[in-house]
Amino acid sequence: MKNYYEILGVEQDSSQKDIKSAFRRQAKRLHPDMYYSTGKARSEESPATLRESAMRLILEAYKILSDAEKRRIYDRELQRKEKENKGFDYREFLKMRADDPQSQAKLIVFDLLHGFEEEAIWIYERSKSFQDFRLERWLERGEAMDCEYCIAEEYEKRGKYIKAYQIYKKVIQMEMEKPWFRYYFDVVALQFRLLVLQKLPGKIDEDDYLDRLDEAIELGISPRETAQYLRKKVEILVHRGEADRAAETLMQISQIYPKLAGFDALHAKVQRALEQQVAQDRVY
Repeated sequence: MKNYYEILGVEQDSSQKDIKSAFRRQAKRLHPDMYYSTGKARSEESPATLRESAMRLILEAYKILSDAEKRRIYDRELQRKEKENKGFDYREFLKMRADDPQSQAKLIVFDLLHGFEEEAIWIYERSKSFQDFRLERWLERGEAMDCEYCIAEEYEKRGKYIKAYQIYKKVIQMEMEKPWFRYYFDVVALQFRLLVLQKLPGKIDEDDYLDRLDEAIELGISPRETAQYLRKKVEILVHRGEADRAAETLMQISQIYPKLAGFDALHAKVQRALEQQVAQDRVY
């Protein structure tokens, strides 16, 4: 049972005025506009998806504790649960159930929410030994997507870019099938794009990288996002001397997002590559 008093950071005998003040304080702290105005890097705080979950919890807590009758019923139930669970360690309980995939899925979430990121990754890796272990099998779909996204962020922080890429791609595909992140999806797409366009190059074989670009293109996140990946592909193909393929890829950009920044310069580069290829063919 959730302890709404702990969520708001107030004592159980707090007045309605204290509860309202605590709610406003917590909401202000977690609001994206206030967070980004501090100028702190995203990596210095908890993953944004978890902040979204925290905001939902705060709203849920306030709705109960700000209503006298609901609070009275809640207090009675909380007291009963506390008596039942006295001395109970939820994390240890889950850790003891190492052979139960559902318990391990819940343990991954718990550890991510409580600062045990390294342990969460270790459990996530170990749980692959279970047959067809997927978080969405054991958690609510949205919670599983949040969890996967946070795991991907942790992989990325540790330089495990391919693992991060695979998970980002998975949650993007899930979002495209049935939205969960909604307005926050722009942040997810940006995180994925920065990984693909800035961190993966040079870390894997060029042919493999082109395959990853094709996968990103096939996701069809948006015309603008797709055009970004296509532009990178054009640049690589020009560098490889594959002017014909570069021209075909440039044509795709012109069809789906011709207003891409730098399109004219990219077109000129491909044109020069085609002219150089014609000149070389004449020599041979």
